[in-house]
Amino acid sequence: MCRTTKSKIKKTMGAYESTARSNGTKEEEEDEAMMRLIASAMFGAVAIWGAAKMVDNTDTQERNRQSLVNSSFIRPEGLNQRSIWSPPPRGRFKMNTDGACRPTPVGIMLSRDCVVQRGPSGYGGILRDHNGKWIRGFIGFIGVADCLTSELHGILKGLEILDEFDLKGAILETDSQAAYEWVTRQGVIRGKSEIIHACWSTIMECRQLIRKNYIDVSLVPGEKANRCADKLADMAIEARYKYLEIKYPPPDLKYLVEKDAKFV
Repeated sequence: MCRTTKSKIKKTMGAYESTARSNGTKEEEEDEAMMRLIASAMFGAVAIWGAAKMVDNTDTQERNRQSLVNSSFIRPEGLNQRSIWSPPPRGRFKMNTDGACRPTPVGIMLSRDCVVQRGPSGYGGILRDHNGKWIRGFIGFIGVADCLTSELHGILKGLEILDEFDLKGAILETDSQAAYEWVTRQGVIRGKSEIIHACWSTIMECRQLIRKNYIDVSLVPGEKANRCADKLADMAIEARYKYLEIKYPPPDLKYLVEKDAKFV
């Protein structure tokens, strides 16, 4: 092979090697750039997932709070609806409270609380001893409101009477699961509910009185167990008194009080 051919081959080989090295560098650079893009995309995906998880957790907490509002229209599940009122242990007292709302077609409110039925609302309560004896009753009218608001007002007034009489360790019963949850679960915060925002001071007062007087708050075991308080709440709407304490059982309620006392 002539020298010129060898030289051409060498030059060609050198050019190939140079081109190969150059191409290799470009490929490596492209690979590195691609890896950076992949890493950046993965980091972005993780960041988005984390943010979505935080939003999801926030939404879950809000849904849990929301369920407490919506459950004000539902009776506690699994409770025996045939149960009757039961007396407190000897030497203790029991307060039963209830709220009532008579929704009107124009009283339906659309809000963050979904569809809320509103109308003339009131509350009532009855305090009895271990013999089923009537100690004190009360009724109150709060105007146009909703079920949960009336239930919470009834609980607060019942707690205030227990505080006034200095009845430490008394029992308070309600048939509203939502109201029960709001006044007993100390860690639950307001959330976005318009109803709870409006009633927040009432809820906080209830919690404070429960702690102060060691009140045992519980759900009644059935509608019949709360029928006297239910009757008083209905009377509150009829009478339209802003607030009235009742020292003796009204004639149309006396029969129910005596009937409850028979099971003592």
